[in-house]
Amino acid sequence: MSLRSEPPHGHVVVGTDGSRAATHALDQAAGEAHRRQVPLEIVHAWPWGGAYEPLDDDAQSILAKAAQHVTDRSPGLQVITTAVPDDAAEVLVQRSRTAALTVVGTRGNGGFKGLLLGSVSLRVAAHCRSPLLVVRDEPAPQPISSPPTVVVGIRGEEDDPAAAFAFAEAVRRSADLSIVHAWTYNRSDRTHDGRASRVRHEDATVARIGTALHKKDPFIQLDKRSVRGAPARTLIDASTTSAVVVIAAHHRKSGLGLQLGPVTHALLHHASCHVALVPVRGLTDAEATSPQKHPEGPAQGHAEEADGLP
Repeated sequence: MSLRSEPPHGHVVVGTDGSRAATHALDQAAGEAHRRQVPLEIVHAWPWGGAYEPLDDDAQSILAKAAQHVTDRSPGLQVITTAVPDDAAEVLVQRSRTAALTVVGTRGNGGFKGLLLGSVSLRVAAHCRSPLLVVRDEPAPQPISSPPTVVVGIRGEEDDPAAAFAFAEAVRRSADLSIVHAWTYNRSDRTHDGRASRVRHEDATVARIGTALHKKDPFIQLDKRSVRGAPARTLIDASTTSAVVVIAAHHRKSGLGLQLGPVTHALLHHASCHVALVPVRGLTDAEATSPQKHPEGPAQGHAEEADGLP
């Protein structure tokens, strides 16, 4: 094990605390590093003064077991281990600045029983500077006879980075790609002509993204759907038959700092598969609640409640 102060660049970084959820995340992170042909950095961090204060030997033991676990499964993968006596979420966010991908589990040893997503994972999701993969503890089983599917949820051209990430992930996994654009009518869509125009606009949005991606690799199996419905519910339903769901992380800027939007929150807590968040330019509170900037708008949360989300 090595103690590092400077992170590598363009690698995959994963946090571990030795828990079962962390081991699931470790396995996924190793697979992502292998597909990208980059090193894997395993990070163990802890906040002094908190409920968990390990000895140096404890940190070394956790990392040694994690590194051995990866080496046994992926002998040729370069593994770096890092122990940092600092807040786990802050360390992973800092590491994400130079990473190609950051990976976290749903809930570690420090969480409370019954929580679907731990506080560390949520904080990393809110502040991560590179694409983040949140690994579900027990994802839904995939049909053996079918190729895996990568789903990307998009709402407009501002989500192009998420679509590009999902396309690359589908290529790496030899998977099909499904582009899902879910939307709801605005208050201004009250006439028949207005609604027809809105449908054409939304269909054109997903068609443009699909056409641009298909030009990169015309042989990839690509499905594109424009769906009138609550985005969170639509993507959660899609997650039941997917390997991973990709979504742009629109971080809201407010007096409370960066915040995740309602669709992202719902997907992180209720998706049946792994979720990848791709950071994009943060929205102000005004933009986030504007029907023009955010077609799902402030009514989106009500749509999720109506669809039975807690």
